Amino acid sequence: MTPSAPPRSTSLALGDLIGLLLTLLALVVTWKLAVPRTAPAIPTLPAAACDLQREDCQLALGKNIRVDLRIPGRPIVPNQAFVVEASVAGGDVRLLEVEVQGVEVDIGTPPTAFASADNGAYRTRLILPLCTTNRMSWEMTVLLMIDGRYRKWPLRFQTETAGLHDST
Repeated sequence: MTPSAPPRSTSLALGDLIGLLLTLLALVVTWKLAVPRTAPAIPTLPAAACDLQREDCQLALGKNIRVDLRIPGRPIVPNQAFVVEASVAGGDVRLLEVEVQGVEVDIGTPPTAFASADNGAYRTRLILPLCTTNRMSWEMTVLLMIDGRYRKWPLRFQTETAGLHDST
């Protein structure tokens, strides 16, 4: 008779199975942590059909909801502080922040929070960076919360700094 291999103990096989499962769990957790998560894109409202350098802008949302935005110290000039004022009438709308980005040149402002008052008025202060061209197009983006949902409202304007630089 030939000796047969000794039987494996049940506890040893169970230990191997638990080790394999823990290794698989560690791999899954590592993969989940390594894969970057992208935030869902915030929907953008139609661009305002106004010029902030010349007029106040209005956003109508439904029948009775309106956002009015204005620059009281026009004109907007790069490298000089300016104030953005807004008011909300009706509905569940909050203005959260505003940022400005150059259209032709990739420069701009960091997002700046609005200060709010109880009467639906909002206010913030910005400074545009100085550009090397006389004329520059900008897009101001206002981040709003409308009925608990984020929305972006783009507004365009141009600045002109005649005499400071040669036109490019």
